[in-house]
Amino acid sequence: MLGDMRPLFVDADYAAASPWKTLIAPPSVLSCYEQIDPEVESLPGCQAVLKSASLEWRLPIRMGDIVTPESVVTLVNELSQSAGEGRTVAVEVATEAQNQDSQVVGRTRMNYLCVERGTAAQRALFGSRLDAHMYSKADIDALGEEYKQERARGSEPLYWEDVAAGQELQPVLKGPTTRPKYLGRMIPNWYWGQRQGWEKYDEVPELFFSNENNAPEPIASTDWGHHRAQRYGGIPGALDSNSERIHYLSHLVMNWMGDHGFMSQMDLQFSTQNMVGDITRSYGRVRETRRDGERAVATLDVWQENQLGERVTTGTVQALLPTRSGAPAIPQGK
Repeated sequence: MLGDMRPLFVDADYAAASPWKTLIAPPSVLSCYEQIDPEVESLPGCQAVLKSASLEWRLPIRMGDIVTPESVVTLVNELSQSAGEGRTVAVEVATEAQNQDSQVVGRTRMNYLCVERGTAAQRALFGSRLDAHMYSKADIDALGEEYKQERARGSEPLYWEDVAAGQELQPVLKGPTTRPKYLGRMIPNWYWGQRQGWEKYDEVPELFFSNENNAPEPIASTDWGHHRAQRYGGIPGALDSNSERIHYLSHLVMNWMGDHGFMSQMDLQFSTQNMVGDITRSYGRVRETRRDGERAVATLDVWQENQLGERVTTGTVQALLPTRSGAPAIPQGK
């Protein structure tokens, strides 16, 4: 999801030999089952941004599963302090997803901030920024090289006994983000701004142009909305989607724990908005390890920074790991 193309998700033969015995969906897919999306279906005349997210995983989503989600609006609360600054409304959406055996796959709780367009409240989402970020050719070359340094653990188990507080995770790079919907037929919108896009840029550079950030972008994307459209509304540009950061952090944790681990909980706060054209680096550090009955748990502090060095996301992740005594981390279900 969003550039995480590890064999466990896409290679049926590889997955059959894994602890899962079949292809599984990326864990962050759970966030996509939300049936009410305030960023699209919210209050008229507002711009909605995701401010925090809590995800709980109970079971993996395996090839052939039928997942049925149900979403409920659990909170609508006006936060406006002054009519002159524009109205601000908090909206919370809770979702539960079950598989074909009526087992709970996972739950999410998403908190959105809906701000009145054309007001100081909307402008405040951009902080002190006046324009989108611009990259030099050297910047772009350096990012391309950084993508090539990414490493994923894969089939080698990470045992709970080998994890200690203070251990750092290798950062994962994403971006610069752009707004293409498709590049050719059936290419989803994560394509550029992820490693696969950089590989295509190396292979066929004529498919790309330098956009208003001076970042390479697929030619096809010129047909879709951009910073320029948002600027007509008196704001610096287009905001990126905070929900994508859930996928980025899932990628980070999967790279660290490999095929034998299982994420059980993720709690995130999105303190700062990224603009389209920004990059996001995901970081993690082990806070503690503990036993919870038969489960061997590692708690991680995770965070994300943009190219300005701003910490845009903070949070925690709980990961279940196998043990050297043979205890698996993977929930079995029925």
